[in-house]
Order: sequence, then structure tokens, then C-alpha cells
Amino acid sequence: MDPSAPQTVMKGVAITSSTCGVTAGLYGVCKQSSPGNLFLFSAVNSGIAAATFFSIREYIVSPALVLTHPGKQYRLRRHRLIPVVVDSTHDELPLSWSDIRTSRLLDSGISGALTGGILNTWKRGRRGLVPGLTTGALMCTLLQWTFNESDIVRINYISQNLTAPEQRTIPGDAVKSPRVEVPQPSIPRSIAVDSLEVDSLMDRILSLFCRRVSDEEYLKRLKVQRDSHLRRIVELEEEQKEI
Repeated sequence: MDPSAPQTVMKGVAITSSTCGVTAGLYGVCKQSSPGNLFLFSAVNSGIAAATFFSIREYIVSPALVLTHPGKQYRLRRHRLIPVVVDSTHDELPLSWSDIRTSRLLDSGISGALTGGILNTWKRGRRGLVPGLTTGALMCTLLQWTFNESDIVRINYISQNLTAPEQRTIPGDAVKSPRVEVPQPSIPRSIAVDSLEVDSLMDRILSLFCRRVSDEEYLKRLKVQRDSHLRRIVELEEEQKEI
């Protein structure tokens, strides 16, 4: 199981509950129909649905697919769950745009179907099982696809910001080079945490549900993720140039 699963579940529940609650509250303000009750009702119900969905995906569906599915993204995720060793990322498979677009689509579709089936059956009985399965799978797959598309936009934006300074300084003939050297960014200062610093309220809450990771282990994971993302940017830029 992914060590970040508890944080993913809590973040998903918090974002979904707050977004739905605020939206319902604003709707109540516009319609002048008790926005406080609408906010509370929507936040609680969406929080229950989000907790069910993310718990099923992170603790059941995703671990099962990572262990059994032969797809590229699941092989990569299996590889990233292996303990970090020296030069452990040199054989990672390159990702394409289609890999990013389809990331976790199967996970979210299955989890959405299970969540919709469970909640709709609980509300309407057996006759709500099939509509719940279908609606949950379609909605969660569409939302995951939208998130993946926004991730592609973010990667393109970061790539343009990283390569723009180099393109302004390289002569005209050198710009045609097939490879682009991406500068290695320095680790943000915010990562180096003082051991005497008092934990924030969020850290204390998270410590109740998951194991606290040491600064050295967290820094090692960030370095591995940084190198992987930089290689992905270079590979995607080369693929885009070839197209």
C-alpha cells in the first residue's frame, strides 16, 4: 500500500466536503433559503461519499491493481513502492502523454462504481444498485480524467518556465539540438525543518492517523520524485518536438 494513502484520503475528504459545502451555502444565499443548513447538509453528505470513495480506492482497489495489473503505470507504481536504494530509478519506463491522461482512471472508475453502488443501495435498496454503479463509475472517471488534463497543463507550464531562460541564451543553431538539459532545482528551504520547531495543528492531527516520517526519509523521497519528474519533462518535450 502507498505510504501516502492516509494523507490522500484526508485531503480528498477535506477538499470535497469544503467545496460542496461552500457551493451549497452560496446557493442558499442566492435563493435565500437557510445557507447554514445547506452548507452543513452538503458538507456532511459529500464528506461521507468522499471518505467512502477514497478509502476504497487507496486501501483496496489501487493496491490490488498495483499488485496484479500488467499496465505500465502500475509497473511504475510497484517500482516506486520498493525501498529507496542507490540508482534505484535508472530503469524507470518513460511516460507519454497518454499515460498521464489515463493515470488512475481504472482505479477511480472501479472505486466510483463501488461507492455509488453502496451508497445508492443503502438509500434506495436493491433497485438502486445498478444506477449507483453506473453513475458512480462515470462521474469518478470523468473527474479523474479532468484532473489528469490539469496535470498535463501544469507540466507544460513548468516545462516552459524551466526551458525559457536557456532558449534566450543559446545561439540560434544550438536551439535545434534534440535534447534539452533541464537544470536541477535546489531543494526548497521549507523542507529543512528545525527539530525544535513546534508542530502545527495539522501535523498533530495527521500524527493521530498515520506514522510520522523523519526529515531524512522525507528528503530522500522528495529527491527521488524530483529526479523522476525532471526526466519525465525532458522525455515529454522530446516527444512533443518529434510530433
